[in-house]
Formats: sequence, structure tokens, C-alpha cells
Amino acid sequence: MTNWTYLWREEFVELRRAGRVTATGWVDDLTADGTIIWICQKDGRGRVMIHRNDKFDIWRIDSRILQDREAPPTRKLT
Repeated sequence: MTNWTYLWREEFVELRRAGRVTATGWVDDLTADGTIIWICQKDGRGRVMIHRNDKFDIWRIDSRILQDREAPPTRKLT
């Protein structure tokens, strides 16, 4: 994805750097201008904030191959 504003919450994505998958997870939130995105990483690795200048590529995972993925962690509203 070159324009992060087209991502939506709870969408499953891969984070890549230099063509290598470094993490996977669900979009938790993003800024309106798409410069910052928060990802809840898979396997309990926590939530991470990524800025456009961090040189990560974000790849959307096609929903047709998402069937074997776990559901995103539930958010508790406080």
C-alpha cells in the first residue's frame, strides 16, 4: 500500500522492510492523513506505531486467504 489512508481498522496486513516480512497484524488505528498507523501484531507481540518515514511497506492480505487467520484482539473501551 502506498497510500495508508485506504487501509481500514481490523484489516490484516504484513509489514515489510527491504522486501522481507518483519511482522503481521491487524490495523488498530491510523491518522486521517495516513502518515501514522498502529498495528496490533500477531502472536501477542504488542501494538506498534509506524510512521511513514520508518521505511516499512504495508501489504494488505487478501481476504480470500485470510480464512486461517485468528480474529483480531478485542479492544476494551475505557
